[in-house]
Amino acid sequence: MYFLEDEKITYKSLESYIPQILFIPAVKSVEDELKFGRDTITSKLFLPIIEKTSEGKSQTESVFNLKKKLKNAIQRETEELRDFLKREVSKMWDEVEDVVIDIPELRLDKAFTPEIKIRDKYTKKEISIVNRGSGMQRYLILAILEIYRQLKIGMGYIILFEEPEIYLHIGAQKKMCSILKDISKEGQVIISTHSSVFVNKSDLFTTYLLIKENGETKLRKFEGDQEILEELGISPSDIFLTNGIIFVEGPSDVEIVKIFADAIFDNWDEYNIAILPIGGSNIEHHDPAVLLKVNPNIVVILDSDVKSESSDLSTKKKELRQKFENVGIPVYFWKKSGKYVRTIENLFTKGAIEQALNIELMSEIGFCDDDPYKLSEELFKKRSDYDPSNPKNKEMISELHGKGKLYNKVKHGKKIAKKIVELSQIPEEVKSTIYEIVKKFGIL
Repeated sequence: MYFLEDEKITYKSLESYIPQILFIPAVKSVEDELKFGRDTITSKLFLPIIEKTSEGKSQTESVFNLKKKLKNAIQRETEELRDFLKREVSKMWDEVEDVVIDIPELRLDKAFTPEIKIRDKYTKKEISIVNRGSGMQRYLILAILEIYRQLKIGMGYIILFEEPEIYLHIGAQKKMCSILKDISKEGQVIISTHSSVFVNKSDLFTTYLLIKENGETKLRKFEGDQEILEELGISPSDIFLTNGIIFVEGPSDVEIVKIFADAIFDNWDEYNIAILPIGGSNIEHHDPAVLLKVNPNIVVILDSDVKSESSDLSTKKKELRQKFENVGIPVYFWKKSGKYVRTIENLFTKGAIEQALNIELMSEIGFCDDDPYKLSEELFKKRSDYDPSNPKNKEMISELHGKGKLYNKVKHGKKIAKKIVELSQIPEEVKSTIYEIVKKFGIL
């Protein structure tokens, strides 16, 4: 028995609310994946595309409309049968009020069995995809999922993908990872993997480790990045094998820049650019020439730490910039409306902060405000033990802020950055800076 908003419904009615599962197993014979027919992987992946592309067409020849017309015709033809059954059955049981013949949604997979062939441009022969190499066969799955990304097919589906890296080279793995992340914005994507590519580019909070203990399979969260590296058998230096590195001051800058970059570029993950914290106070101790040996494509984005809206960079900051630029490493500073801002948090907007943290601000964030401390003050006021008349409030705020128990630069910074993207409030200087960096790396 099923209920929806306290109303009893049939499973048939409930079924429309349940996501459809598309399972792509890690079969070792890719040929099995690519055979068309009832309940095969490729057929299941193709059908949502056909339905999606057909749905928006107005012509009667579209698959969507033909299915609708056929269903209506079947319903009309069964009306006479329904009336006949009602009359006959009610003769025996007078409690029978009606006989209902429910016509289910017509399924294409019962009749959908095409074959994919590849025509060779040299031999002009058409060869079935199942007779091509495993790499090309597996890449076809990637190509189908790329269509899912472009058509925004995901809503109403759960994609279970077992070892998506199989038979794909590193570049294709990165593309597959990017595609699946985009599809997950519409629907649900769950993968199992042994590839460092997929783990490195996923959110640690959504990454789990499957282990066997005493004959039982258990699932638990990773406790940190180092544990992931050890489990995958890779060294920290592997993350430097990228198309470029953007060094920023701290962990919160890393997360915020990632969110902005992902919003600015549709396929940011495929650019394979690492964003790494270099440490504000430690940066002057780094040898820029040594950094260039790690990767020839490097830029640095720093906080200006200006004291007022009209301030220029300090002599120390200018010297630091010159030190890096002397060896060919560009250095940028965060700006908004043509002026330097103190830190990356000074790029935040009032609306984004209020919506992300559920607080109210009296005014916009200034160019040189101590934004993290200001937000800690506002979050302190939301505590159940807050007493506005307590003379020790400032001391308590300072202590809690210092311990990161009010405003958390990484956790809250990510929330605010996502809200800035949602509200289309990324500063133009940020967009142009990131675009210029990608261009310098030779990617665009």
